[in-house]
Formats: sequence, C-alpha cells, structure tokens
Amino acid sequence: MGSFQINRHHSDNCGTGGTECRPALDLSSPAGQGTFDITNIELDGDLLVVHFHGKVEGYGTVIVSHEYDQNIPECSGGTLVGSGQGILDNGDVVRGTHRGTFTRDAGMLTGYFTDVVTNGDKNFVKFEVDLINRSAKVSYYSLN
Repeated sequence: MGSFQINRHHSDNCGTGGTECRPALDLSSPAGQGTFDITNIELDGDLLVVHFHGKVEGYGTVIVSHEYDQNIPECSGGTLVGSGQGILDNGDVVRGTHRGTFTRDAGMLTGYFTDVVTNGDKNFVKFEVDLINRSAKVSYYSLN
C-alpha cells in the first residue's frame, strides 16, 4: 500500500487551544498479516456471504464470516459486515465485529474496514478475497 497515510485530525492548529492530535496511520507496515481458505460461499440476490478459516498473526486460528452487499451498480462494490473468532496460541478465545466497504473486480474483492476485538484491540483492516481460488489474505493496522 506504499506510503498512503490517513490523517486523524482535521486542523492545521492541531495541539493548540486544547485540540488533541494523533499521528497519521502509517499503512506501509501492518501490525499483522494472515491467510485464509474460503470454506463456503452463498449468494442471496445482491448479498454475497463468504465464510473463511485461517491463521492470523497475533490472533491464532481464525474463523470469519462476511456479508458483502453488492449495492453499487454492476456489482463493482458495496458495503460489508462481518464477525470473527480467534483461538489464540494460549487457548484464549477473542471475538470481533467489523463493517466497512469493498470493491470488486471480477472474482477479486478488496475490503477495508475497522475491527473491534473483545481483548480491546481496534484495527484498520485490508481484506483481499480471491473467489476463484477460494483464498484470502489480510493485513491489519493497530488503532490502539
């Protein structure tokens, strides 16, 4: 993703007059990555439901389900909602929910969303899905 940054403040006067500032989110190096196999795909009108199973750095074995609402003309993108559960290496279980947007190019979906996890983690996530090869990869960036 190169050096693209998201600025988390809206004022050139950041830090003055009691305004709190936070640094830009650096998307050049993710906090963690992972890969998934697609275990099931369902289609219900404009709603595409995809289920995943895989491994993600920091979250262990992860099961995720996404609902992709293809609400942009010609199914070129839309909104997504999802949830997941991770079984950490120490046996603890964490859960998370997320929502965001996605684009579609033929059999490739690229989603961007925020994720809130029961252990307190908050992440910005890029989730790339290859429907043809039934696989996905994820990169996440900590917002904590």
